[in-house]
Amino acid sequence: MIVLSSGAGGRYSFAPHLTISPATQSFTATGGPGSVAVTAPGGGASNNTLSFTVASNLSSVSAASFSESAVAPGLFAANANGQGVAAAVALRVRGGVQTFEPVAQFDAATGRFVAAPIDLGQEGDQVILLLFGSGIRGRSALSAVTCTIGRVAVPVGFAAAAPGFIGLDQVNVGPLPRSLAGRGEVDVVLTVDGKEANRVRISIK
Repeated sequence: MIVLSSGAGGRYSFAPHLTISPATQSFTATGGPGSVAVTAPGGGASNNTLSFTVASNLSSVSAASFSESAVAPGLFAANANGQGVAAAVALRVRGGVQTFEPVAQFDAATGRFVAAPIDLGQEGDQVILLLFGSGIRGRSALSAVTCTIGRVAVPVGFAAAAPGFIGLDQVNVGPLPRSLAGRGEVDVVLTVDGKEANRVRISIK
């Protein structure tokens, strides 16, 4: 379990785990603009510092601290390490029909997720990239959220709490411009209120 304590008033609370892996532990911390996902270790820029302790069977396993901030964008990666292929999906719109397609696939040889090339399809297809992360919903305005893919500016149509999920934020980017076709693996760079998130990657066929 996660035990949170605040330097401002000595508040204590319990935070539910979202995910646990050998490299990271994600949990929700409620406050400010709402419930946000925190991936330990993490940080931000604020005057309100929270400390957290990871406990197992009532014994402390590890401890660290982070700062609360309205905006501290972070994108999830398929390998749960904050880099490499994005934990995302592609939404294809063709003739009014919407289909979801993976952007990552598991490579049994390496035991890791690798990029699954996104096919921009035929003329008239629209492909929108759905990114997932945290620390985004507190943005000042949608216009304050920008994204480049392979150094090409791509419109951001949505950046807020992911519907139906606790602490998860979603960013819809696209339609992906056809000028990206054939580029292979490219960086996805998301900026929220002037703060750049960790860079993740996708592959475009």
